[in-house]
Amino acid sequence: MKTTAILVGMALIFGCWIIEYSAQVQAATLKVGDKAPDFVILKAGQEKEGAPALKLSDLLGKKNVLVAFFPKAFTPGCTTQLCGYRDDFARFQSADTDIVAVSVDPQAEDDRFKSEKAFPFHVVGDPEAKIVKEYGVPLVDLPAGHVAKRSVFLVDKAGVISYIDMAYNVNAGRDPLYDALKKLHDEKPATK
Repeated sequence: MKTTAILVGMALIFGCWIIEYSAQVQAATLKVGDKAPDFVILKAGQEKEGAPALKLSDLLGKKNVLVAFFPKAFTPGCTTQLCGYRDDFARFQSADTDIVAVSVDPQAEDDRFKSEKAFPFHVVGDPEAKIVKEYGVPLVDLPAGHVAKRSVFLVDKAGVISYIDMAYNVNAGRDPLYDALKKLHDEKPATK
C-alpha cells in the first residue's frame, strides 16, 4: 500500500498520469453531440463576489471553444500542455476557437500560472470540482489531494460537443485534437 502511494506521488511530481483505479474514477457521461454544460469563466482577480463574469454560453454563436482540463498548475505535463496551446494560439484563432483551461486548483493559483506562463486564454480554477463533475471528467485522489484527469472537449459555436478525448496525452493527443479543430472550422453551417 505504501509503495502504491509513493508511485502515485511520483506520477504527480513528474506529470505522468497513469490512472487505472476504477474506484477513483467516475465514468464520463457526455458524448459527442451533447450540449456542453455552461459554466462561469473567471478572469484574473474576479474571484471576488459580485465581479462580472463571462459564461461559456456567452460565446455561443461567436466562437468554438476548447475546454481543456488539466491536473495541476506548474507541473511538467500541465505546463507542456498549456504552453503548447499558447505556442499554437494562432492556429486556434484562425479556427475561430477560444481556449478555456480548467483545473481543481484555486483561482489564485491558476491566475499565477496564467500570468507567469503568459497564456493568452482563460485559465479557470475549479476547487470544488463543479465544472469537472458536470463534464464527467474523472477525479483522481492522490496523496497531495484530488486532481482532474487530463481531458479535452471541443465545443462548436452552437454549444454542442464535437470532439472528446477523456485520456488526452500531451504528445499523442495533439494531432487528433488539431484534426478535429480543423474539421470543425472547415464545416459549413447547414442552410435551410
